Amino acid sequence: MATILFVFVGVICLMLGVRTFCAEERNKVFNKRPIQVTDVKKYNRLCGALIIGFGIAAEITIYFMVTTQGIVSSLCTLGIVAEAVIVMVLYQAIERKLLKRR
Repeated sequence: MATILFVFVGVICLMLGVRTFCAEERNKVFNKRPIQVTDVKKYNRLCGALIIGFGIAAEITIYFMVTTQGIVSSLCTLGIVAEAVIVMVLYQAIERKLLKRR
C-alpha cells in the first residue's frame, strides 16, 4: 500500500510538473480564473518547478512516514500539509510578481 502511494504521488507530480513546465500557453493548475501575466513561459516554468519541488518534498516526507512509527509518522502528515501551504504562499508571490498591471 505504501509503495503504491509513493509511486502515485511521484508520477502525478512529475507528470503534471513537466507538462506545466513545457506549456506554451498559460496553465490552469493553480487557479481556474483567467489571469494575464507578463511572461507566460516564465510563469509556467515557475509553476512547474513548484509542482516538481512539492513532489520531491512529499516523496521524502512519505518515505519517513512509512518507515517510522508513532508520533513521527503523524508529524509527517502535518509536514505534507505544511509543504502544501508553503507552495501556495510561493505561488501567490509568483502570481503577484508576474501579473500584468492594468
